[in-house]
Amino acid sequence: MELRKKHNRKYDLEDLAYYVREELTIDDTVRMYKHIIIDEGQDFSPTMLQSLSKAIPSDGSITYFGDVAQQIYGSRISWRAAGFRNAKIWRFRQNYRNTREIANLGLAISKMPFFNEDADLIEPLFPRASGPMPALIKFEDEETELDYFIDDVKEYSQTQQVAVLVRDRGTVTHVISKLSLAGLRSQELNGDLSRWNTDPGISVGTYHSAKGLEFDTIILPFCNKERLPSEDKILALESREEALSDEIKLIYVGVTRARRGLFISYSGELTELLPTDDGLYQEFEV
Repeated sequence: MELRKKHNRKYDLEDLAYYVREELTIDDTVRMYKHIIIDEGQDFSPTMLQSLSKAIPSDGSITYFGDVAQQIYGSRISWRAAGFRNAKIWRFRQNYRNTREIANLGLAISKMPFFNEDADLIEPLFPRASGPMPALIKFEDEETELDYFIDDVKEYSQTQQVAVLVRDRGTVTHVISKLSLAGLRSQELNGDLSRWNTDPGISVGTYHSAKGLEFDTIILPFCNKERLPSEDKILALESREEALSDEIKLIYVGVTRARRGLFISYSGELTELLPTDDGLYQEFEV
């Protein structure tokens, strides 16, 4: 608050919704919008939802779509905490994106002890379509990890949308550089993306940037214990357990972006954010 006052900043992103809510509570002018649709609602705080509920007239409506398993932006709270307790609820149980094998891995991740239980978490019905098992590949070191996938990426990207997803922007730059040296052009996933290319090709981004998207094949390199959870996250939260609880949803998002093909790789020790149950992967060592 002192820093904001010093720099003449009245609000920040987290408390802006509070001031909007309070202003709309006493504002009796005609509302501009009658119906509001919220997507990715799990990333909204209760105050954000309350402020939006006051932005519509009494005969208006709010439609809220959310998946608590993808709640990756801070510790948001269930929509029930926003006071929408008498809302009509539809539960979308059918999984239309993933194969049975990928959906099975996503479900196993959501049942791990680091994944906080939530009353609104819906266990999906398994899709009818089947496909190859997710591949879990162990390497001697990180230097050979990306090199191994270059030929596969080149082949798959001729007919498929392929994405390489990693934890941070620095690693995104490294992956794009590796692909470029191999003569492969790629699309970087970020907030400044002006258009979405639906043609077969290669995309590279962070887990965060891939939320809401889907690809034929997903490659998740560097899933080792030293990188996941990230050291920055552990330091910020001052707790490895809390960092694990936050970052397991990033892994969930990464895994469930895959329609049919999923490759997970690591060197050293596998991150504890991934389950090791029998029958979840085809395992290889390179």
